[in-house]
Amino acid sequence: MANPLDGLITRDDIVNIALNEELILDDEGRISVIESMRSIDVQACPGSGKTTLIAAKLILLAKKWPLQHQGICVLSHTNVAKDEIIDRLKKSKTLEAQRLLSYPHFIGTIQEFVNRFLALPYLRSKGVSDIIIDNDEYVKAARRLMALQQFVWFQGTLNGLGNSDAQDGFLRATFQFCSENGVEVNISKRPRAWQQDQNLQRAQQALVRLKQYLDQRGFYLYRDMYTHAHITLSQNVELRDSVTKRFPCVFLDEMQDTQKFQDELLLQIFPLDEPTLIVQRFGDPDQAIFHGFGSEEPNESFNGKSVEDMDFVVHKSHRFDDILASKIKAFSFNDIPLETELSEDALAVRSEAHADGGDFEHTIINFDDNTRERVIEFFTDIVSDQFSDEQKRSHLFSVKAVGAVGNEIDPNVDQLKIGHYWHGYDKAKSKKNFRENSLIEAVRYCRQSPFIDWATSYKLLMDCVLRLLRMADMRDEEGRYYSSMSLRESLKVSGEWKNFRESVRLLLDRTYQIDQVFWDGICEALSGVLKLQNIPAEVTAYMAFSEEETIDVAEEEGASIIPLPENSARHSDGFRIELSSIHGVKGETHDATLVVETKNHCFDLETMLPYLIGELPSDEHPNQQLPDKPNSRRAFKPNKVFMRQFYVAMSRPKHLLCLAVHSDHISAQQKEALEGGGWSIRDIPLPDPGNG
Repeated sequence: MANPLDGLITRDDIVNIALNEELILDDEGRISVIESMRSIDVQACPGSGKTTLIAAKLILLAKKWPLQHQGICVLSHTNVAKDEIIDRLKKSKTLEAQRLLSYPHFIGTIQEFVNRFLALPYLRSKGVSDIIIDNDEYVKAARRLMALQQFVWFQGTLNGLGNSDAQDGFLRATFQFCSENGVEVNISKRPRAWQQDQNLQRAQQALVRLKQYLDQRGFYLYRDMYTHAHITLSQNVELRDSVTKRFPCVFLDEMQDTQKFQDELLLQIFPLDEPTLIVQRFGDPDQAIFHGFGSEEPNESFNGKSVEDMDFVVHKSHRFDDILASKIKAFSFNDIPLETELSEDALAVRSEAHADGGDFEHTIINFDDNTRERVIEFFTDIVSDQFSDEQKRSHLFSVKAVGAVGNEIDPNVDQLKIGHYWHGYDKAKSKKNFRENSLIEAVRYCRQSPFIDWATSYKLLMDCVLRLLRMADMRDEEGRYYSSMSLRESLKVSGEWKNFRESVRLLLDRTYQIDQVFWDGICEALSGVLKLQNIPAEVTAYMAFSEEETIDVAEEEGASIIPLPENSARHSDGFRIELSSIHGVKGETHDATLVVETKNHCFDLETMLPYLIGELPSDEHPNQQLPDKPNSRRAFKPNKVFMRQFYVAMSRPKHLLCLAVHSDHISAQQKEALEGGGWSIRDIPLPDPGNG
C-alpha cells in the first residue's frame, strides 16, 4: 500500500511558496530537504535559516495535507524554538498554515508532548488530579514536607551538601528513573552523613518516602514525566501504535540538545526505520554544547553522526560574511564547509553598520596579568570605534562578552573565569536562566533585553501572573491551580480578558517610565482584573515597587564603561554590553561578540589556537589518530568540548568577533599566522601613571 504522503511536495510547490512567502529558496540543498518525504537527518549550520526552512515545509504540507484525523507533530527542545515556528505560521500569507495550530496537529516542546500524550493521562488514571510540573515548585514543596518531624533527620543530612542552593540542586536531581530493579530515585551527590551504610539505607528510604508524598500531592520534576511516560508505554503496548497512527509525520528541531533519555523515548515511539512513519530531524552536532549537560548522558543517534552520515547538510549562513565564516569553520568538528549566503546587495546594506562603511576588523586582544581587568573596556572601545552611531543607538544593538567557565571563583585554585575579567559577574544572574524575584524585576528584564520578542516577554509575564495566583492560592472552577489556558478562559467569561491584555501591553511598553505612580496604577488594575482580595504578604511583596538597582562603584578616571546590575555595563556611547557564559548565549545573534579565555583544567583558547590557525596535531601524539578518516579534522581527537563551545561562541556575531588571550599563551609565530589569516592583533596598553 502506497504511503499517501509520498511525493506530496513538488518543486513547483516550492517555487510558489518562495514567491508567496517572499523566501529565497534557490539552494539545491534546501530544496531537496523541503521536497524529501522520508525519514532524514539534517545538519544545519549557524544562521542557516533552519526555522525558516522547517516553517516553509510545514506551510506546504498544510496546503496539501490529505489526512483528516491524522496530523503533523513538530517537536523542539525549547519554548523559544517552538514559539518561533508558531509565530512563522501565524504570520504566513498562506491561510492554510493556521490549520497546523489545532487538531489533529501538534506543535510543542518534547516535554509538552511527553506530558500531554503519555505522562499526564497515566498519572490521572492513577487518581492524581491537581498536578504541578515545575522543578522550583517541587523544591518548595519538598522543603515544606521536610519541615515535618518525620523528615527532620533527613533534612539534617542535607546540610552536609553546603548552602541552600546546593541542597536545592540535590532535590532537583531526585527524579525517578527505570532500572532493572524497577523505578528508583536518582541521587546526584551523597551528603557526607550518607557515607555510612546504615545512614545510606535510612536516607534512601526517607527519600523514597518523600518522593511518594510529593507524588500524592501532585508535585513532579520535569524529568519525572519521562519515567511515567516510559511506564505507561511498557504497560500499554497499544498506546505507541495510537500515537504513531495519530502522527505519521514528525519533525524534531534542535536535535543536538536532545539528551539520551529523551532520544530513547522518542525513538521508542517514532522509530526511524518504520516505513509508515516520516521522522525528520534537524540540528547541528557542531553546536552540541549541552551534549551530556549535567548528570545526563548525551544522545548519540544524531550527535554521533559525521557529516557523511547526514542525509543533508545546510552549510550556507545568512548571519555572517565569508570573512567571518572562514574564521568560525576552523572549529567545526564535522568539517562543515561554512560559507555565507548573503548576496552582494545584502552585504552592501550590512556594511552600513560599520562606521566607515568598510569591513570589520576581527581582533585578537592580548592581555597580561596587569591588563586582564581592562579587557572588557578595551573591547567596548573597539566596538565604539568600528560601528556607526546609528547602529549603536538602536535598542536592538547587541554586544556580549562570553566565556566557557563562569561559575564562582575559588581563590585557592588556579583558575581563569569570567569573574576574573569582571568582578561583578554572577553566573546565577544569567539571563538565559532568568528567574525573577518580583514582578517588577521581570518587567524590567523584558524591556531591557534585545534578545527576546514580544511573544516571549508576554509568556514570561503570564508565568509571573500564574505564580502570583498560586501564592494567593487562587484556583479555577475545578479547584486546580490556573494554567495559562484556564486563566484566559476564566478572564474571557468574566469579561476581563481585554483589560488583562492591556495591562500586560502597558507593562511591556518602553515609552512608559516605570515609576511609583505608574507601577501602583498597573498593580491596582491587575488586582481588579484578577479579583485579588485579602492579598497575602507574599503576594504584596512580589508585586511591590522597587527602584532599579544600581552599582555603587568608584569610577576610574577616564573609564569608558559604567558597571550596571545583571552582568552588564554601559559604554559612554550609550550602548550596553552583557556578560554571559557560552551556554547562556546559545541560539542568540549579536552585533559584536568577545570570547574570553578561561581555564578549568587548562587554558581553553591556548589549547584551541592551533585549530584557529589551521594546524592539526602532529605525529608526536599518535594516540590522537583515528585511522578511518585520515584527511579530516575528525581524524584527530582534539578536545571536542572546547571545539563545540568555541564554534557556538564565535558564530554568534553578525559583524564583529574578538578573542581575548593571555600574552603568555600565544607565540610570535602564531601571531604572524593569525595576522596572515586576517586577524588584527592588539595589545592592551598599561594605564597611564599620570591618570591615576
